[in-house]
Amino acid sequence: MSIRLTILCENSVDSVSPYGLLGEHGFSCHIETADGNFLFDTGGGMTIINNAKLKEIDFTKLQGIMFSHGHIDHTGGLKQVLQATGKVPIYAHPDLFSDHYSKNSGKTHNIGIPWSQAELEKLGANFIFSSTPYQVTENLLLSGEVPRNSTVETGDPNLLALSASGEEVADPLRDDLSLFINSEKGLVILLGCAHAGLLNIIDHAIAVTGQKKIHMVVGGTHLKFCSDEQMAATLNRLDDLDVDLIGASHCTGLRGAQILSEHFGKRFFSASVGREINL
Repeated sequence: MSIRLTILCENSVDSVSPYGLLGEHGFSCHIETADGNFLFDTGGGMTIINNAKLKEIDFTKLQGIMFSHGHIDHTGGLKQVLQATGKVPIYAHPDLFSDHYSKNSGKTHNIGIPWSQAELEKLGANFIFSSTPYQVTENLLLSGEVPRNSTVETGDPNLLALSASGEEVADPLRDDLSLFINSEKGLVILLGCAHAGLLNIIDHAIAVTGQKKIHMVVGGTHLKFCSDEQMAATLNRLDDLDVDLIGASHCTGLRGAQILSEHFGKRFFSASVGREINL
């Protein structure tokens, strides 16, 4: 069983990658398996075509696209990808097209997917929505909605939605999904942004897969925005599970990545653009 992950969109670029790869605020990972090739998120739309070309990844061979959630930095490249793929299955939570906003410096910004479902379907998108765990292939399980049980994972207060009356409220981000990959070395948890909380995602992964050995956690952990209490609880949980590798991307942030690197040493790596991970 051979699986290769290639980080296509991320905030930084791997130092040993081909010249010309570009970084952007966002995330995308190409997944090559014996059952076909898939894309997990499409970045913000500024780098995915350039980076795929330099990494010699052919989007015409994609068997499907999976979305971690509906924020533009994860969905913004979809139109460009669809122009290459034509008709393709897209796996996501039913709330993918729900309104998402962020507030920075007192200003509210729309950060949801920038196109309608109808627009994308005209380009070949075949949406398959599920709020429960969805088996994409034998070794790829999309998490479905993640129960929020952790008391230390309270979410990012700057992420907002609109109530029925038009008031700004905390965004529940029910559409936040992760991908659970069955590998010979153990379970791999691929994160988009971990808005559901890494502790909650880990508990859900173990519950729905029955696997207790977690080989790797890779992707955006959203630890850039967490409290000291949440960070400590996360480190303790990863220690208790004896996770082999932690690959930080995107919303982990420099502070979060530094803490993870200092704590886990050689078990930590930066999952930057161009990084290939062979399972």
